[in-house]
Amino acid sequence: MAIHNSISSMLQESLHEMLLVSKYCIEYRKNPKIWGCYGCYGYPAAILLLAITDAIGSHVIGGSCVRKHFDILKDYRYYNLALTKRQIDDIYKEYRCLLTHNAILGANAFLGIGSQESPILEYKDQKTYINLFPFFLLTNRVVARFLKKEKVK
Repeated sequence: MAIHNSISSMLQESLHEMLLVSKYCIEYRKNPKIWGCYGCYGYPAAILLLAITDAIGSHVIGGSCVRKHFDILKDYRYYNLALTKRQIDDIYKEYRCLLTHNAILGANAFLGIGSQESPILEYKDQKTYINLFPFFLLTNRVVARFLKKEKVK
């Protein structure tokens, strides 16, 4: 943590810190004897990755409507995900808001670790899954692109 003279230099540090901690959370493997199941630190990883999405959206899209920041997910210059308005609304409501404010996910919202080849967002048995590892990989590229190309307001 450093003292910064500009928003740009602060973003260089804050976004990289969030990426590194999210990576640690995804790579961590729970001991089922302690946790009762296998997995990673999925909830904090998701919170951080969604916070990065929100932050980049706030700088690129702007405005005070936080939900609109998540439209960055379909912006071809950044995430370039082929998502509908409803899917983005669900990510915002069922993942970002509930997880950040209530420490829970929506009733049909789940997290998976996934692999490099996994889709970021997938639907199985009428349930929505965000796969954290491919979301992290894409977010890592998005952060690099954002910090390199965008003039921060």
